[in-house]
Amino acid sequence: MRWDMYKVIIERPRAGAGWCRDGGRRRRWRHDPESAETHEPMSRGRGSKHLNENLAPLRRFLRRQVGRRWDDVFSEICRTLRPTCAVQFHVLEHLDDMVELHAEEVDGRVFGCPSWGGYRELWRSQSAPFYVSDESGILRLLPERPRPEPPAPRDRAWVGGDYYRRIAGIWYAIELAPVAGADGAARDAVLGKRLRELGEDIWSRRAALREAHGRSDRYAVSKRQIGKRELRRLPSEVR
Repeated sequence: MRWDMYKVIIERPRAGAGWCRDGGRRRRWRHDPESAETHEPMSRGRGSKHLNENLAPLRRFLRRQVGRRWDDVFSEICRTLRPTCAVQFHVLEHLDDMVELHAEEVDGRVFGCPSWGGYRELWRSQSAPFYVSDESGILRLLPERPRPEPPAPRDRAWVGGDYYRRIAGIWYAIELAPVAGADGAARDAVLGKRLRELGEDIWSRRAALREAHGRSDRYAVSKRQIGKRELRRLPSEVR
């Protein structure tokens, strides 16, 4: 670790100077003194400065130490930074935000208690990308949060009273008929099975029909492949 790390991180001009909370009223007072307030807090309008720290060098240093024991890494940091110096000690305080020191690995997942509280699963972020396992004591990178899978394309659509279904990438117009009155030998045109083959009891058959057509009291009598003109009738999100 470079000896002047605390200078690189801390010694940078503070941001926020010159910001005026009163929206420039002082400038207006120069043109219209009668509109000036008679009483005002001494600190009003002076702006508000805040720390402008550059923590990227510290993160880069920790990134290069991934795979080492945290005790060795922390010892190297303490040899460079003196806790008795307030400015250098401030650098050590940033380590608590960047590194989760008491993490638990369970089936490839990392859990811990971050600074904002609560025991939860941890994911990598720009401000807190590292963790130390309680078992190994090795500095590691937190896993990246998995991206949600894109929603599966819709395979069915209703346009007015017409029902359409996509099968193997091809859209068909499906004609539905009531299950009541149909015998068990009636064949579902989409599932390719007779009604009595869909389940041993009526509840299993209804569940199969609901999954296939969205209704448990209808089955597909026939299906017809649609053309381009009829395809344009379908909602744009399913085409």
